[in-house]
Amino acid sequence: MSDAHPGRIWLGLAACLTCALLGAGVTRLACLPATPAAVPGEAPRPVATGLAAATDGDWLALPPASFPIPPYARFLKDVRIVLDPGHGGRGHLKKWKRGPTGLREAEVNLSVALCLRDLLARVGADVTLTRSDDSYLDADNSADLRARAALANRLRADLLLSIHHNGAASPKANYTTVFYHGRPDDSPASLDAARHILYGLNDALRLDRHLECAVLSDYALFPPPKNDGLALLRQARVPAVLSEASFHSNPEEEQRLRDPDYNLREAYGLFLGLARWAQSGLCRVRLLNAPNQVGPGRELQLELDDGLARRGGFGAETSKISAASIDLRLNGQPLPFEFDPVKRIVRCVPGEQRWRARNTLTCQFRNQFGQAVLHPEVVLE
Repeated sequence: MSDAHPGRIWLGLAACLTCALLGAGVTRLACLPATPAAVPGEAPRPVATGLAAATDGDWLALPPASFPIPPYARFLKDVRIVLDPGHGGRGHLKKWKRGPTGLREAEVNLSVALCLRDLLARVGADVTLTRSDDSYLDADNSADLRARAALANRLRADLLLSIHHNGAASPKANYTTVFYHGRPDDSPASLDAARHILYGLNDALRLDRHLECAVLSDYALFPPPKNDGLALLRQARVPAVLSEASFHSNPEEEQRLRDPDYNLREAYGLFLGLARWAQSGLCRVRLLNAPNQVGPGRELQLELDDGLARRGGFGAETSKISAASIDLRLNGQPLPFEFDPVKRIVRCVPGEQRWRARNTLTCQFRNQFGQAVLHPEVVLE
């Protein structure tokens, strides 16, 4: 604001005041002129006319192989991410998850995951891989999937990201999908991550086909009651998504996937998505009571962290939590509460009738970016 010319500021204010005074009597009146007014002693500023040039480019032409780390990626520092390169350990099966000329999906998954690990490590993220070579955690497939999910659960990961590439009977199929488990309300934090990851992959890979809705429940693949979605996502007790960046069954895409630089490009798209996800604030809740202060009839206090205010900076003192979005439950039942927006503390007093031997307090809310709580459940012994 300090760099603006005083004369230009007053011109804008005068125009806006004219809008207000004329009110409903004017059908349409812009508050600022389309062409900036000339300021005495200053050359007129040219009007941008670059729309034609902006629309002449080819979306499918991949940008140069340059993968700079954006400044906002610093918000990934200390974020705990488990990367799961899908499959592995099945190289002896000749036709299992291979492209038209034999490229194994498992190898591409691992290549992308290793590139993404290195990008995340550069900005200080806490990264763990479920595998770093061509192997399974367990020889039995179902046990292997349980072990992968159990690793993320044990680490209490902020996100489990399973990296895959799709296959289809049609060689023309080639688009991006990101899956979450169950219904949209089951893990809102998973949807937050899925949305950003989709956008990052779209920007990086420049595929020519895009689904009408590319963030999908795994029920679209394995609907209940016969099935219950994807086993890995179903067994995760942390935010979890599975990306299918493109189709290794597409001949042209299979050749691109053979290129390590293209694998890095995909990893960069995932990285940008994760960086934007983190920049939007990773919400958390923390029980302030000591263990001996927990019980029926006693006030419980939860600190709400919107993932933004604690960074400091301009406007840090203002509330960034949507108070209307706060939902507090004890063992699944709604619980009345009071919210202090200044201290960002929720207070409640559970009654005897709602108390059990083992209790789970669930607190969900959204910050001003719409991000939900990563780990909304607090176990009360």
